Amino acid sequence: MMQQALQNTSSDDFFSDFSQACQAELGSEIFNKWFAPLELFSDLNSEVVFAAPSKFVRDWIIREFVETKILTKIAQKSRPSIKKVTVICLAQPIAAIAPTTEKIINLSKHDNVFAFGTELNKRYNFENFVSAKYNKMAASMAKIAAGIDSQISLFDDKIPLFIHGGVGMGKTHLAQAIAWKIQEFDKSKKIVYLSAEKFMYHFVQSIRSNDVMGFKEKMRSIDVLIVDDVQFIAGKESTQQEFMNCFNYLVEANKQVVLVCDRRPSDLENVDEKLKSRISGGMIVNFKNPDYADRLAILQAKSKIMGHEICENILSFIAENITGSVRDLEGALKKLIAEKVFAETEITLEAAREALAGYNNKPKIKTTVETIQQIVGEFYDVSTKALTSKTRERRISRPRQIAMYLIKTHTEESLPKIGAAFGGKNHATVIHACKLIKQMMEVDAKMLQEVKALEEKIAR
Repeated sequence: MMQQALQNTSSDDFFSDFSQACQAELGSEIFNKWFAPLELFSDLNSEVVFAAPSKFVRDWIIREFVETKILTKIAQKSRPSIKKVTVICLAQPIAAIAPTTEKIINLSKHDNVFAFGTELNKRYNFENFVSAKYNKMAASMAKIAAGIDSQISLFDDKIPLFIHGGVGMGKTHLAQAIAWKIQEFDKSKKIVYLSAEKFMYHFVQSIRSNDVMGFKEKMRSIDVLIVDDVQFIAGKESTQQEFMNCFNYLVEANKQVVLVCDRRPSDLENVDEKLKSRISGGMIVNFKNPDYADRLAILQAKSKIMGHEICENILSFIAENITGSVRDLEGALKKLIAEKVFAETEITLEAAREALAGYNNKPKIKTTVETIQQIVGEFYDVSTKALTSKTRERRISRPRQIAMYLIKTHTEESLPKIGAAFGGKNHATVIHACKLIKQMMEVDAKMLQEVKALEEKIAR
């Protein structure tokens, strides 16, 4: 059925009608900028797949027109049976891609590491991967999958590994590190690294060239399969079925399978429940968001890798203000180093503030006095009643001062009201507490980390 649909002579008519409807609905300017470069990749009765020339164009169209169902409604004007519109990235024009009969071992220059057109990044290895608390589990399981962890004996068989987490956290780096390490140990291993989009592309190409069995044989001849961006198989029934068949075959043959995704298996929409259940049978590890201590450790390690020593207080400033992805941290650090190299000036805290102004994404924390008192109390194992008492015991007074500092920093409460919330303290006591904690954070690394850890808890 799929093959017939792909060869359907009405595809050209549909694409022409769709283009006209798209231009009429969205206007010539938007159409020419975003939709004119699209090509019709596959044409089924209920689903059409368009190929965009770049990830940027693909992501923009998906965000603005696919997820909002606008594109589906436009496509239905030309063909009412359409239920789903998909956009993938395909940098090379479809017409320029000729069906290939080459064996899989000729697809890459990296010995037996096959990239299917997406070459592996040599920097993405374990040596350059910074392991911290937020990714420790993922890093350990990746090393087991690569055969280099001391705990590899915990598993008798190869265990499917599913790595998920937000954008820019290092998932692709870790996945490619597995491929590089396995290839380093055993060059005879057949390793396939590809995106889910590339898997779908090669599968559809095998249908077009009437060589589905050849595709199946290639995929089943490998020793290690690493698939990135698994979420892109959502809604593609035929691709999902073939992917599950390949996954099952390799797992049952005790081959290593590694899947990378931006969400948990249970959160994948429009994915067959059997496939989600099969994936969930492996080891699922999550890249959590790095906290302040993680971000500082990452910056320290990255600055060493880049060969530049940067003062601790400046790295602390970056870690405090760049709270997004690891990619954001690295980008900010590179910008700072570039300023130093090209401007030939030393990096100061003030210079860092100016250079990183555009990166500042520290969340604005909006919370209550009571919430902060509770969080601080739990952190230091002190009751709220003790925090608001008149006792001057150090184990009580220091957490009380920290709570005052956090409330002053992260709420709109006035000094008198903050003092009143702590058993009727006057505003001078609050000012003293805030000034003291701020000074201690500048000279006491332990105090700094504790306050940042508390801020992380408040921000959740």
